[in-house]
Amino acid sequence: MSQFYTISLFLLLLVFIYFTYQIMNLLVTMLKQRKKEGAMEFCLSSTGKYAYIGMIVGYVVAWAIFIWTCIVGWQLDSLQWINNGLSVLTIYTLIFSMQLANIILLGKKHMLIGRLLVDYRKMKKVDLNSKREMTFVYAQKTFRFSTRFIDIKKLRAAIARKG
Repeated sequence: MSQFYTISLFLLLLVFIYFTYQIMNLLVTMLKQRKKEGAMEFCLSSTGKYAYIGMIVGYVVAWAIFIWTCIVGWQLDSLQWINNGLSVLTIYTLIFSMQLANIILLGKKHMLIGRLLVDYRKMKKVDLNSKREMTFVYAQKTFRFSTRFIDIKKLRAAIARKG
């Protein structure tokens, strides 16, 4: 049984490292774009701001749980405790990275959706439907993303001034 925990711990660690890389990559991209185009601002509704603050607090709590289970696992000489803590952290990191990819930054000429930098003038067939989704065609590809925590009025105003 110890080999199972060792192998699963290694696989969970690989998944955790990959999604942590995704989170860091998104954050660095957002910071670089905000530095490049100073007028970039987050397009979050008030509910979205509270939701993302809650997700950040949850991420810190997941890290605390992981550290606590590592300490207990080390004291009890049990890989199962470490595996459980890493499982919680990995699942939360996966969810957090998927939600972080839906953040929109609006600028004067560009819009940043996750890692996708979009020029307003080149967007075609923009549709903000009632399913809390936005679809548009950019560079002959169709993109769709969730607008659950996005300020729709601010997004519409930014798209309307594209001309």
